[in-house]
Amino acid sequence: MQEEIEEFNQTLLNLYFNNLNFLKENHPQIFEKVNKLSDNIEKGIHKEKYSLEYKTEGYFDILNIESNEFIYGFNSYDEADKRANITNFTKHHSLDLLRVEPTTNKFALMGSHGATVHLVDYLNKKIDFENITFSKIYKYIFIGVGVGVHVHEIYKKIDSMNTLIIEPSTELFRLSLFTTDYSIFEQGNKKLFLSIGETEVQREYTLSTFTAYHSYMNYNIKHHLFWIDYEYILDEIIGFYSHNHAGAFSFNSILQVFSRTLEFMHEKENFLQKSLIEEHTPLKNKKVLLISGGPSVDNHIDWIYENQDKFIIICVDVILKKLEKHKVIPDIVVSIDPSHLVAEFFKTEDENFLENSAIIFLSQQDETVLNTVKHLNVYFSQVYYISKKIGYAMSLANVGTFSLAMGLLLDANELYLIGSDAAFEQETGNRYAKDSGHTHVDEHKESEKNENEKNTISFTDVIEVKGNLTDTVKTNRDLFTFKKDYEAFLHTVVNEKEFKAYNLSDGAYIEGLIPLNIEDINIEDSQRKEFNIKEVIDSISINDIDDIDFEDDIKIINRIIKKVTKYKKVKISSKNNFLESKLDIMIWILEQNKIMSSGIFGNIFLKYIELIDIYINFTLNLEQRELNTPKNLAQIRDYWCDSLVDLLKNIKKAVSK
Repeated sequence: MQEEIEEFNQTLLNLYFNNLNFLKENHPQIFEKVNKLSDNIEKGIHKEKYSLEYKTEGYFDILNIESNEFIYGFNSYDEADKRANITNFTKHHSLDLLRVEPTTNKFALMGSHGATVHLVDYLNKKIDFENITFSKIYKYIFIGVGVGVHVHEIYKKIDSMNTLIIEPSTELFRLSLFTTDYSIFEQGNKKLFLSIGETEVQREYTLSTFTAYHSYMNYNIKHHLFWIDYEYILDEIIGFYSHNHAGAFSFNSILQVFSRTLEFMHEKENFLQKSLIEEHTPLKNKKVLLISGGPSVDNHIDWIYENQDKFIIICVDVILKKLEKHKVIPDIVVSIDPSHLVAEFFKTEDENFLENSAIIFLSQQDETVLNTVKHLNVYFSQVYYISKKIGYAMSLANVGTFSLAMGLLLDANELYLIGSDAAFEQETGNRYAKDSGHTHVDEHKESEKNENEKNTISFTDVIEVKGNLTDTVKTNRDLFTFKKDYEAFLHTVVNEKEFKAYNLSDGAYIEGLIPLNIEDINIEDSQRKEFNIKEVIDSISINDIDDIDFEDDIKIINRIIKKVTKYKKVKISSKNNFLESKLDIMIWILEQNKIMSSGIFGNIFLKYIELIDIYINFTLNLEQRELNTPKNLAQIRDYWCDSLVDLLKNIKKAVSK
């Protein structure tokens, strides 16, 4: 008996060390995290919260040492079998990333997707949407590992190509290394992604990496939630995919921005240039105050007025009218929205209110907006990497995040944010400060949901989150995306720049910003700013942009159009034949993209192909035989070619201006 116990323990240890070797070779960051935890446990630095227990009934359980309760309390192997049995190849327990019309349950026809709608309309007539079963699961997310046995059993059944395992407790993951062979997830050409002991921001980064890998398979992502305690992670994933999916791509708007940017360059408008910024470091060692449109500006507007001469002030367009009313003159105004409605933000009572300010636009502004500010000091930041001479490109989801990015681009290393709330005013539900360019009142009280609504997630749902200056605040999912935008941006720059950014706002806590009460700012010793903003921004701008000749690129585009048109005449005999021939022409096109002068063409092409291929891959992965007939495949091929030619002609049109 003793010999059997020793042999059993040795088997567990062997698996544990094999897993460590696997992690060391394939996931070194996770290995370091587990190794550090093990050392800290051994040295007594970390007090274990969990213990792996083998029950006399013949199964593993995990004891929560603090509560003296088992996580399972029943046979974990039987439970794993049950979970595997209910796991299937349908859309049950999955995230459907292709937008569907709720009334018909068929694909939504989205005009922003250009000629793709013709393929989608055709597929709507061919697919039996009432009987969706996949031949293979390409992407699977496990949320929580437990003792690991359910992960193993489900994976044996699903055999997913790309697997993401999320476990917020490094200690629990470490225990599962004794029971689960993680190397199986990377056998053959399969890929494993691990999010272990990560913060919310880090989890989102890992999730985006998982999503970007084999992105053409992001039509449906299956998931398994281990226990209800981790439901918040599923909530995060749903929130992420509500904004990050192929359907969010609008090639029409991208080409419009491209064309608009070229117009500004041909008209010799002023664009900020990175090399000049690095030479002059305009905001280095200066106190920079970033004023966004959130309701916390109301609480601090008097303080802003009294101390405006101590800060370089960068504000967003929507807050201009309030600042004018309170006689606060910004040094820099930033604006990114391409809508003509933005012109209203700049219609100040005093038309000369901004005569000593600089206005920095993303290069996508409507002509109405530019006519409104034509008498002022206007500069541009290119959205896409069109001109290499400019040296950078910047495209962000909201203007508040853009103001922070612009401050850092101008080499600010001490920044203070007001109005970056990512939450409504707690008593009234106001989303924006009073007297700003926008008025919007959010539902600010939680409402009861009926049974049908409990499993749905709405952007108007009121949620309670960690506060910036208080323990918690209430916000909604729509506003919460602003917090995500800030955090995603900060995650990309944290290792590139040295700076401190303080959040003075009364809203949600934003990871990467330092919470600070406004009265704790040391401004007594601050000198009065001496700053001629026009001279400063002029010194870091250029208008002689001469690297925007795309004549050779148009020749390449014409070659691709000819090749794709010719592909329509190729005979299609089977699904494999179709996929192989399409892959061949894709490889050829990508080689052509490599010799084009601007990488943006390749990026647009790849995003568009990802969009249309997701619909095709969804269709060809269904257990519906009639979808794979040579006639149907040839028809899908034709729609694929027509859509691609339409895209290429639109690119030609945009670059020919």
